[in-house]
Amino acid sequence: MNFKQPKKLKKLALKGILNSCLLLAINANAQDSTVFKGRILDSTQQPIVNASILLKGSNKVTYSNDSGYFSVKSLAGNTLVISIVGYDTKDYVIPVDKNNLPIIMSHRLTDLDDVVVVGYGAVKKKDLTGSVSIVNVDNAKKAATYDVAKMLQGQAAGVSVQGSGEPGGYVAIKIRGISTFGNNSPLFVIDGIPVDNPYDFSPDDIESIQVLKDASAAAIYGSRAATGVVIITTKKGKNGPPIVRYNGYLGMQHLPRKLSLTNAAEYQKIVYAAETNAGIAHTPGNDPSNPNYITDINTDWQKEATKTGLITDHTIGISGGSKYTTYNVDLGYFDQTGYQKGPQNYNRYTVNSSLQGHKGKFSFGGKFSYVKSHKGNYGVTNGHAVYGGSVTSMVTAIPTMPVFDSTHKGGYGGVNDAINGKVVSTNVVGLNNLVTDWSNRERTFLNGWGEIEFVKNLKYKINVSYDRTNFKNFHYEPSFDMGYYYINSQYYMMQQMGTQTVGIVENLLTYNLKTGRHRLDLLGGMTYQENTFESMTASAQDDGDLQFQTFDAIANSNAKNIVSYKDGSNLLSYLGRVNYNYDERYLLTVNLRRDGSSKFSPANRYGNFYGVAAAWNIANEHFLNLPSDISTLKLRAGYGSLGNQSSLGAYSWQSYIINSANYLFNNSLATGSTNVSVTDQNLKWETTTTTNIAMDFGFFNDALTLTAEYFKRKSSDILTSIPIPYSVGSYPQSVTTNAASVENHGFEFTLGYKKTKGDFNFDISTNFYTLSNKVLSLGGNNSPIYGAGSKTEVGHEVGELYGYRTEGIFQSEAQVQSHAYQNASTSPGDVIFQAQNGNDNNHDYTITDAKDRVYLGSAIPKFYFGFNYNASYKNFDLSLFFQGNLGSKVFNAVYQSLMSGGYNNAHTDELNYWTPTNTNTNIPKPAINDPSGNNRFSDRFVQSGSYAKFQNAQIGYSFSSKLLEKYKVKNLRFYLSGQNLWTITKYKGYDPDFISDGLFSRGYDYGSFPNPRTYMFGLQFSF
Repeated sequence: MNFKQPKKLKKLALKGILNSCLLLAINANAQDSTVFKGRILDSTQQPIVNASILLKGSNKVTYSNDSGYFSVKSLAGNTLVISIVGYDTKDYVIPVDKNNLPIIMSHRLTDLDDVVVVGYGAVKKKDLTGSVSIVNVDNAKKAATYDVAKMLQGQAAGVSVQGSGEPGGYVAIKIRGISTFGNNSPLFVIDGIPVDNPYDFSPDDIESIQVLKDASAAAIYGSRAATGVVIITTKKGKNGPPIVRYNGYLGMQHLPRKLSLTNAAEYQKIVYAAETNAGIAHTPGNDPSNPNYITDINTDWQKEATKTGLITDHTIGISGGSKYTTYNVDLGYFDQTGYQKGPQNYNRYTVNSSLQGHKGKFSFGGKFSYVKSHKGNYGVTNGHAVYGGSVTSMVTAIPTMPVFDSTHKGGYGGVNDAINGKVVSTNVVGLNNLVTDWSNRERTFLNGWGEIEFVKNLKYKINVSYDRTNFKNFHYEPSFDMGYYYINSQYYMMQQMGTQTVGIVENLLTYNLKTGRHRLDLLGGMTYQENTFESMTASAQDDGDLQFQTFDAIANSNAKNIVSYKDGSNLLSYLGRVNYNYDERYLLTVNLRRDGSSKFSPANRYGNFYGVAAAWNIANEHFLNLPSDISTLKLRAGYGSLGNQSSLGAYSWQSYIINSANYLFNNSLATGSTNVSVTDQNLKWETTTTTNIAMDFGFFNDALTLTAEYFKRKSSDILTSIPIPYSVGSYPQSVTTNAASVENHGFEFTLGYKKTKGDFNFDISTNFYTLSNKVLSLGGNNSPIYGAGSKTEVGHEVGELYGYRTEGIFQSEAQVQSHAYQNASTSPGDVIFQAQNGNDNNHDYTITDAKDRVYLGSAIPKFYFGFNYNASYKNFDLSLFFQGNLGSKVFNAVYQSLMSGGYNNAHTDELNYWTPTNTNTNIPKPAINDPSGNNRFSDRFVQSGSYAKFQNAQIGYSFSSKLLEKYKVKNLRFYLSGQNLWTITKYKGYDPDFISDGLFSRGYDYGSFPNPRTYMFGLQFSF
């Protein structure tokens, strides 16, 4: 037996173990030094540059190169954390024995990825270069209104909206101030088609709203866009089974506040003093010593003439579709009854439907809308003025006039001039019920389009639309007796019927190219628009009742009158756009448009308009290595030119000939013709140039966003009337020509923040902006334009308040004699009006309108703001909306009427009028017919127009989806809402948010319907 063999085996085993350990060590050392190589790509297989690659659990960081490649030393199975701005962070596990693998990054979906509709196309929000406000439609829809323009109030920086509480009343909207002396309303584009009068369409049909504010964004619409563009996209169907929706609310509305007016005894006291101061006999009804002194009538007209109004809106829709075709149909009904007594209301029926489809390289779509509306109008008469409208007439109506009087024809009370005096006092309850005045509209809107892709990315689209509105206006006045002045001995009837049509044909060619880091989008096209308008108006006035008669049946031919009108215009346009994007960092947009309008002579028919904008996505620059908290940082700038023809009629450049200019020759009347008015045949386009500079910021994955913009907007060649000598023989004594220019500039800020924590979500959005306006020229010798309590002059703003400055009340005759001469009736107790140029103490100097009126303040707010807060917790949701402006002045003409010291009713401030024993006051002594001119336009009636409104509060509850599934209901929500809940203001009128002409008399409030306070219950569901 060989005992030495085991020892040899042991040596061999030990040697094997040592060799194995050595090999393991070598292999381990080899693994430690393994280099993993990879490539970072986006979803389109394009390389991502400068992506950060972090070895998890260490501080080792590397970056991808220009081709997206990177390398890192690491063991297989370790994790790499890959991140870059704009993409979701990715954890990547290193595989075994594999290299150069593509790693696909997912683009982070944020608000910046939302598609924004712009002129003739759409882009992602992050690719915008121009000034575009994206309206949160959910916030805007919380407003109970029939008009999309009213929805925009406080929702977008640079957009100002003024409205009223009248059912179906006009809403004024402006974008970045006044740019013309005509229509300053923006162009509305609905589903790609320019439209007028957007209030016909239901707000509930709206899916998205964008506001184009500068030329670089709006130039593609050329002459239509000088005052801005509001782009609206309505709801479309989606692939899937049919979904039925309902959205509706019912609300109550009432006057939010009452003015402090005098009662009968207080009114009589003022009138008695006014008659005494005027040196005239006392009217019996206001003289306590007269047996006819009125003691049994004390009418509170704010109570008697108002009621609780109702507002309701209902929309039922169905949508759905297949892989190739989708559809949507909405049926809507809106009704609003006014809070002033009478049958007046506004109601509207709407149908909105759309169809879209595609098959291979061909896409198509169509839209059909139908609207039928009725608007009852307040306070309208043919032969009797209603001063200030029915609101002013309501508050100035005297309290010693009854609402009803069965002894009067018609059954309503009025002024007895033998008892009350010759008072023009309107019984608005009687007027609203006796006089019939309404406007009916039927509007049909048709649109169809088709698009074909000839070759890859090259598409041709034809878009055809037809918009027809038929309208009918009716007015009927019976014979009635509502006292002095308001006695109607004859019947009157008027009827107007007409049609307005707009036809548009668009041919568009688009091409999209993407290669490497370059993306190029091209658009070219031609559009043609034809407008027609015609109307016929018939009226009759007779002793017999006309209510149920046709015009043919009225026997008295002299009592009838009929006139007709017709015009038309055309617009031919060529357009083009270039969008260039390099590596999501450098963006360029160029818009061009050439418009030809029949409203100009052949020599000036065409205008060329353009817009250029560039943007730099600084956050996407790889060399900056910005902090990760900065998710968006973009610099934008734009410049461009826009045209405007909205102030022109169809034939403004042409002279008119009348054939009734007869002349006496040799004692015989000869028929002749003549040119009546002088026209400028060289009328041309108004031009608006805009400059826009902006910064977009986003922090914490865009949870916090900020946009700051500066804009400058100059309008030149504005059409205005220039006075001409009477010797020219023209009527009117002026000629319309391109002469004026104005400038607007300001800053705009939009701030947003959103956060989610468990079941609690909230978001805050606010916008605020400034606006400054200046008139640069008015043409001719720059003669100023006067409005109601305002003056428009070179060097000042449009419609700046203008009048006399006051210095208190005269306390003695000696003070009257030592002051500048006002008029022969001036005496102690009258207003002291300031004389200019140091003439205050010169009695030989006479105060006049021409020399002593001064500017009294700006009607344009210095600062506008809007604030939205939305929150949800589990099934509950809450929203709050505040809106207002600061720094404006208002000429309160209603207050002026109530402080006249005459026969009309008065504000209670008038009770503090001056007397020899009540000298510590700024209220002058009352006097019938105001012989001293105390009631002239002055700072007595200029008040602060600043306000902050709690515009809307809404609380809702949505039922859980688990509960609804049992009943096959997709969602169910109900809510309670309040609107115009309170207002902080020093304004003494009903509402500082009032409607006016918005131009030369923009700060003049003479009785706009106050916006009502509204309480609503709403319901939304779908299945």
